[in-house]
Amino acid sequence: MGALYGILKVVHVLSVIVWIGGAAALAVITARLVGARDRVTLTKLLPHAQRFGQSMGGPSAGLVLLTGMAMIGVGRIPFRTLWVVWGFTGIVLHFAFAATVMRSRAVRFAQLVTAPHADDVSLAEAGRRLRTGNVIYLLIMASVVVVMVMKPTW
Repeated sequence: MGALYGILKVVHVLSVIVWIGGAAALAVITARLVGARDRVTLTKLLPHAQRFGQSMGGPSAGLVLLTGMAMIGVGRIPFRTLWVVWGFTGIVLHFAFAATVMRSRAVRFAQLVTAPHADDVSLAEAGRRLRTGNVIYLLIMASVVVVMVMKPTW
């Protein structure tokens, strides 16, 4: 197992930090700007958040999956191990939740932020829905991190 496993684990953990840390930071910043009703800053932030997702979030999530699979192979870890199962479950939930719920909420929110005559009530509601989605998403990912660190058995 040795050195290769160690290198894979370092890349795996650093990728998780970029992915989940970036998502958490953007969620907090967005929530604060929504609360402050700062449409000007939100309008400027959203394209940067989208680029982060495309250039850092997505690739780092992919790297987490690839290095995780490689560690399973190198470490000869059974796929039925609880923390392995939950890791794969988490990544599937991530892709499914992000591609459906989060995408639709983010698109709706961006439309309202950039619409010149959108009312504050609609924007606040869309912001609340986006924030709730972000919290659920981050809780799913936090559960995976906890299970990965604790490595419980069946």
